[in-house]
Amino acid sequence: MNAVSPQRLPGAISVVVVEDEPLFRDLLVRALLGQVPGATVTGSFATGEIALEHLASIPIDILLSDIDLGRGMTGVELGIEVRRHFAARGVVLLSNLSQPELLTRIPTDVQGGWSYLLKRNISNIDQLGAALHSAATGEITIDSEIIAGAEITRDGPMGSLTSRQIEVLAMVATGLSNQRVAEELHVGVRTVESSMSLILTQLGLTPNDGISPRVAAVLAYLGAYTDGRA
Repeated sequence: MNAVSPQRLPGAISVVVVEDEPLFRDLLVRALLGQVPGATVTGSFATGEIALEHLASIPIDILLSDIDLGRGMTGVELGIEVRRHFAARGVVLLSNLSQPELLTRIPTDVQGGWSYLLKRNISNIDQLGAALHSAATGEITIDSEIIAGAEITRDGPMGSLTSRQIEVLAMVATGLSNQRVAEELHVGVRTVESSMSLILTQLGLTPNDGISPRVAAVLAYLGAYTDGRA
């Protein structure tokens, strides 16, 4: 176990890392998170059980956890506990597997503010930073490699959407803002805003239980997700 007490800067995001592989945990704490603007590591632990013993005494905005923590609780189970009983605003999950649809099974009382990254892409600092910051604001970011390889089942809610609407939703799922989506598609931001509004209407999504329609739309996308490379 390692708990640290750095000086926190205004607007900083305090990150607690839980990872059972010591070398990978050190990589996260010592090399990668220090490159994310605003991120401050306040603790690092090998298991969820050990982390829970110490979280009452250290700041935590974001839990950054491997899903597979060996014996004991998983990163998902830990994330639910942390969201329910501590001041954490969000959870970023790490995995060797492409299974982002598990976010659709998170209990509704803690459903916003979860992101999912592949461990092999963790050195992508921009993506790591986006996942941390979007989770802190209750949004969702899915690893861009996962989304690039995704296929969407069209016999459910996604069946009402056009291919371009699904493309827009996929970009939103990677954490892109409407402005960034507009830049990628070479259209005006109002065009993207109108597209998102229509997507939400067609999916029948409205604010519910504190979860934004934008998050609900991403969860609907993940509910129709299959790994196109499987």
